[in-house]
Amino acid sequence: MKSLIICALVLSQTALAYIEYPVAKKIPQVETRFGTLIEDPYKWMENPSDPDLWSWIEEQKTVTNNYLDANLSDAFATRTLEFRKLRAEQTKLTDAAEPKTARPGLPFTEGRIEKRFIKWETTGPSFKSNAPKTESATYAVKTQTVANGDLSRVIITQKSDNKLVDILMVKFYQFVTWADDNSFYYISDMDQNIGGGRPALFKHTVGEIQSEDQVLLAGKSASSDLTIHQVGNNFYAQVDEFIGSLQLSTGKVTNRHIVDGEIIEMQGDLEAEATIRSFKNANYGELYKLRLRDGSRRLFVKEQDFVAESTKTLGLDSTFIIGLKDGAHVAGIYNSITGSMKMIDLQDGTIDLVSFKDGVLKLGFETYTQPRKVYSYDLKTLELKVLAAQSYPIELEMDKVYYTASNGERASMWVVRKKGVKLTSKTPTILYGYGGFKSAITPAFGMYESLSWMEKGGSFVVVTLPGSLDLGNSWFQVARVGGRIHSWDSFALAAKELFRLGWTSADNIGMMGASNGGTLTAGTLQRHSDTFKAAIPIVGVMDLLNFTLFTAGKYWTEDYGNPFVEKDFRAMFPLSPYHNIERRPYPATMVMTAEFDDRVVPMHSYKYLARLQEYNTSDAPILLYNKEWGGHGRASGSARESSKYVAAFYTFFAQQLGL
Repeated sequence: MKSLIICALVLSQTALAYIEYPVAKKIPQVETRFGTLIEDPYKWMENPSDPDLWSWIEEQKTVTNNYLDANLSDAFATRTLEFRKLRAEQTKLTDAAEPKTARPGLPFTEGRIEKRFIKWETTGPSFKSNAPKTESATYAVKTQTVANGDLSRVIITQKSDNKLVDILMVKFYQFVTWADDNSFYYISDMDQNIGGGRPALFKHTVGEIQSEDQVLLAGKSASSDLTIHQVGNNFYAQVDEFIGSLQLSTGKVTNRHIVDGEIIEMQGDLEAEATIRSFKNANYGELYKLRLRDGSRRLFVKEQDFVAESTKTLGLDSTFIIGLKDGAHVAGIYNSITGSMKMIDLQDGTIDLVSFKDGVLKLGFETYTQPRKVYSYDLKTLELKVLAAQSYPIELEMDKVYYTASNGERASMWVVRKKGVKLTSKTPTILYGYGGFKSAITPAFGMYESLSWMEKGGSFVVVTLPGSLDLGNSWFQVARVGGRIHSWDSFALAAKELFRLGWTSADNIGMMGASNGGTLTAGTLQRHSDTFKAAIPIVGVMDLLNFTLFTAGKYWTEDYGNPFVEKDFRAMFPLSPYHNIERRPYPATMVMTAEFDDRVVPMHSYKYLARLQEYNTSDAPILLYNKEWGGHGRASGSARESSKYVAAFYTFFAQQLGL
């Protein structure tokens, strides 16, 4: 690739005189799909081994570094590290009130749980830990993710001297349990190559070649879900819509039953039962009990005014439920005899169950303005008491307001800023959203490491969008496939409601989101570019016509649709951000990705950025930020690199929005 002299002259924090962008080569390529011509001149960027790609990325890096105010960026990075250090210190305070025993957890999900590709989960009576014992008498198993992504190294050492004896490379990995002192079961993808393969249950013997691992159970297709549940000493396998008893040694599944919903708890005090959330007959869902011995099914909890996210059986007639309602959690105790719910007075926040012992619940709770606290809740006295609380040297305030989404429903948004900051039409404001995969953004103090932004006087707004379950299953369904425009249009409508309130303006608002939120940002930019002064799509899915061909993309068809099915293709083609960029003015945009992102491969961002630079007719900067040695998550990579990554988007917004 011929290098160009890059002229980047910064006149002020808000104006760029001229940028000469690196020219990306174009290779004419046209595909015909279902009789439709698809031009893809930057398809060559899908090859990460192409040396021209890396030359182009390096030149883009120079452009971006020349544009971003170095002093401001350093200040944001420094504050980000300081707040992270403070968070770690404060976390120790609340951890002291929580159990020391490790509990089962989900792998890295960037602040929300998208549809899990392959899950291992376990529950047990009285909240006793059923976390898998990763040590046998002789060996210990540890896992290291590669750049916080879906690919992992499984490191096996001798306990006696910590000597390395074995390494596995696995994708979507979960350890299950030891078979004996020298072999163990695990779940992984059957193919580590791009595109992936079926999920499977494997047995590995320490010291043997991984390719010879025994495949005991596999999903039917590359998009199958495989979940192993443990109740006491018994294992159950859920493969797509069926669940049955699993004999680990053979992989044989017997006594199969149709789930017909989503399993949110496995419980086995007397006998194994699955608690299933079903939207079949209710928008907010109903809970059923499925007895695994005979497949009998009974209605457990009728539809409430919230969507149940998790349950914990506390006794024969009482169950603790955490629910989702319009952008926040609610929680209460359900009495199965009376059919009534006793709600716990924790509002407008995120709730998690820490432990249950001797009739007392321990609950974690935080809001947009209150850092994490740990409470005790006595089931007899109904007393709610603070056991531990985090504290930060910054006070925040928040307004919960409502806007009308594009489908006519009323939804919330949360306007957060430093206490005492008066909102005006000049307030620098960041609009943040997700809008898909049934996933809600629930409150967190300093959401998306925004404390450094807010302490300088900026506002941070979180929008409840179609595509989540905040307003029930219909709220998710309306934004599927071609209905994705409801998420994108609603994002713009939320901004316009802020304009109406006089809390910011089109000259002072930017938008951003990550992962599906990056797709949201790009889609909204395409449809409503005149509503925003700046945009930062982060690790977004930009090529909606080919995403299924790369890594985890095969699992996203429930939301985006399948671009190789004609009906879905017809709906998706007009929406694909990369394919629908037009030759017209666009606002300032910084496309952010990471070179080791194996969830949403960076080619999405590279292709999108190249076309946006080519077609944009405004003087606004169109930049690429490519995180080195980082993956899908914001905090992936070294502490220094991830803090620079966070600083970059707040610096860019500060320069554009007048902070």
